[in-house]
Parts: sequence; C-alpha cells; structure tokens
Amino acid sequence: MTGAPADQPVIDEPLIDHGNDVFGVELRGFDHIPEAERNMTLAQVGPMWLGANLNMFSISVGCVSITLGLSLWQALAACVVGNLPYIYLGLASVGAVRAGLPATTLSRAAYGVRGNGVHALLTWAASVCFEVFNGVFGVLAWLSLLGLLGFDKDGAVEKIAAVIIQLALGGGIAVLGQATMVFLQKIFAVVLGVVLLAVFVWSAHEVNWAHAASAHTPLTTLAVLAAFISACGVVASQPISYVYNGPDWVRYLPSQTPAKSIFNHVFWWTFIPCIGLTAMGAMWASLGDMSDPVAGLKPFIPGWLYIVFILAVIAGSVANNAPTFYSSGLALQSLGLKLSRWSATLLDIGVSTAAVLYILFVHDLSTVLNDFVSLLVAWSGPYAGVWLCDGILRRWRFDMAEIHPGAAGAPRHNARILRSWLAYFAGMGAAVLTMKSPLFEGPLAKALGGMDLSWVLGLLVAGGVYALFATSRPARSIAGAGAGPKA
Repeated sequence: MTGAPADQPVIDEPLIDHGNDVFGVELRGFDHIPEAERNMTLAQVGPMWLGANLNMFSISVGCVSITLGLSLWQALAACVVGNLPYIYLGLASVGAVRAGLPATTLSRAAYGVRGNGVHALLTWAASVCFEVFNGVFGVLAWLSLLGLLGFDKDGAVEKIAAVIIQLALGGGIAVLGQATMVFLQKIFAVVLGVVLLAVFVWSAHEVNWAHAASAHTPLTTLAVLAAFISACGVVASQPISYVYNGPDWVRYLPSQTPAKSIFNHVFWWTFIPCIGLTAMGAMWASLGDMSDPVAGLKPFIPGWLYIVFILAVIAGSVANNAPTFYSSGLALQSLGLKLSRWSATLLDIGVSTAAVLYILFVHDLSTVLNDFVSLLVAWSGPYAGVWLCDGILRRWRFDMAEIHPGAAGAPRHNARILRSWLAYFAGMGAAVLTMKSPLFEGPLAKALGGMDLSWVLGLLVAGGVYALFATSRPARSIAGAGAGPKA
C-alpha cells in the first residue's frame, strides 16, 4: 500500500466555487479534482459503500453457489473467499484519492490515451449491463408491488411507468453528482440495512441448519472443489467489477488522507456487508427455488415483511444504479465524447432505459447480457491488474499532459505502453485458458474438471508481468492538471 507522498507538488489550476454541492450539479467530470475542492470525509466512505451494496445483485450471486451443488456450509465459505477481491478495490481507492482522478482516466497513464479508449468503452458497456440488471430488478419489484395492491402488473402503462420512475430516481441522483450521491447513500444504508437485517434474521430461522452440511447435489471430491472455486468466482465478479468504477466515488477525499485509513474504510465496509448479503442469498437458495429471489422468498416471510422487502428491493436498485450511472458518464467522457459530465450521464441513462424497455416489451436479453458479463472477467481482471500495478509503482503520481493532452497531443511513452499491453494480454491469456462460463470453457479449466480460476489469475498474472517489465524510473510529477478538457 502506498502512503501519501510528502513531496506532492502543488498544482496550479482554476478552482470552481460550489462545484460539488449536495443537490447541486457537480461541475467536474473526468478531470483532476483540485485539493481545495475535495469536500469528502472518511466518515462518509463506509455508509456510501454500504448503501450501494444493499441490493439484489449482491444477494443473487450468493444464490448461485447452492445451485452449483454445494452444501450450505460450503456455499457460505465461498461467500467469504469470493469477497476477498475487495482488497483490490481498497488499493485502487487509494490511487483515486492520491491522483484525484476516476479509474478510466488514471488508467490512461498505463495504456495511453488512445489505447485506453478500448477499456473506457468496455467499462461503459459493462456498466450498462449492470444498470440494466439492477433496473430490471427494480422494475419487477415495482410490478410485484402493483400486483399485491390490486393493479394490473402486466399492463403496458404500468411497465412503462415503473421503468421511468425507477431509472429516473437513480439517474437523477447521478446527474446531480458525487456529493448528492454520498449524502443520499447514508439514508439508503440505514433504511435498507434495517429491512434486510430483519429479512436476514427471519429467513435464517427458516433454514434447516441440521442439514447444512448436506450437498445440494451429489458431487465427487474434484467436482466439489471445482464447484467451490466457481462459486467463489461468481461472488468475486462483483468486487472485481467495482475496481473499474468504485474508486471514482472517493476521489473527493483530501489527497493526504492516510492510505491505511482509505483502504480500511473501503475494504471493511464492503467485505463484511457483502459476506452477509451473499450468505443471505445462499441461505435462501437452500430453502427452495430462487431463480427469482424476490418472488422465491415470498413463502418464507410474513406478508407485511414481504411488502417492506419489495420496497427495499426498489430502493436498493436505485442506490446501486446511481453510482453506476455516475461512473458511466465519466467513462463516456474518458472515451472522448465532448460532453459535460451530467450530459454524458443523461446519455447513458437513455441507453439503459431503452435496453430495459426492450427486455420488457420486445425480447428478453437477460441471458445475452448475463453471458456477456460472464466473459468480462477475461477483460476486467487483466485491465485492473496493469493499472493498479502501474499506479503503485509510480506512487500514484501522474503527468497530467499524458492523461489530459492539450492541442499538442499526449507525450508518447511507447515502451511503457507496450509493456502495459503485453502484460494485459498475458493476463487475458491466463484468464481465457482457465475460464468456465456459459459461452466458453478454457482448456485448462476443462482439464481441471471445470474449475474456473480466471477470476484469480487474470488480474494477478497481468500485474505480475507488468511488475517484471517495469524499470526503476523516477516517479513522474503531477503537472499541468488544468490542461485537459473541461468536465
């Protein structure tokens, strides 16, 4: 972990007064956040992450471990191991605070401005998939609630209204910006935490703990190990997916904030709650069919709590989509779109809304999107491994002319960029060889009885190869931060 450099240079750049006020529109975007504008505190980090994670996606990935044939105790162990990659998120968050930059901007230093466009595009595409998943969860919860209240839950007007309300709430928060998002996540954290804790306690009472060691499906020893590693990988998909956007949300912390404090606030406020949420999903799946975890829970809790739970699902979808929408706008800016942060966010919301409506009215793309996300680890892990290693080696100090080039263009450091891409493809190769997904099974995964190690090896191999390639050059100073495009 890298501490705050004592010789951090003072950056001469224009300041924006009230550029990130609660319920005001944030004026910065994918550019550098000057020290004088950093208005976030460590006390806000934990509740922000708690609010963002109290949603059905966290629970649904926990359900999968049981469907792979594991016993409940094995599934719970997979929930612990699979959440360990939040370590990477903690490290990446230190970098975002030191640099004052979102992930898709600071990764330009490793991959080059043009080359990083590929990663910015994939970051945006992956974010849209998660926005659609969460949007559909929220919309279906709205429709279930309408059905319980006596309305036609299958009516076109009801579906359109649910989509607009659900995505407008999350999108509206994202358009306003980081300060509003952080403020409201405290409320989401308290309200959703109370509801889901009540559901957790009630559903835990329904579990037959005497048979918790019994496998859901009879498996050989090798098959159990393969299923366990695969279950860990499914759970790990969430923390790994956060590495390319989660650091964005804490970049308003003062740059001299101790690295250990940043790491601890991010890691422990994600790792511990997500163990509980994924464990809840595993417990529910041991009770019965949880292919639809919202409807599947209905027989196991009282009617009044089920209605409150549906409201929590709706709110959880909003709480998770808001920061995802937010980072999607930053990714579009990093991709090169000449848009302000809030207008790029609106464009992203429009695409996600269209996708949700298409799923509800034309064709169910859920399987296609799920298959796409299952392949993402071959990209996301190696991508993160390189820029994380690059940032740590340079102590998160960047030349802003590399990241936000002016009219003269970005300075070229072809040797380092080549090393980055070679390390990236080495990590991708390791991930592809050891991947097991609905669309593809790598030869090593097949030889190991279906054991999916892509979530482990992709990031570590890419980072390790980059570290081997790296030379011991002096860290570059941050200079000319104001030279980049306007946010």
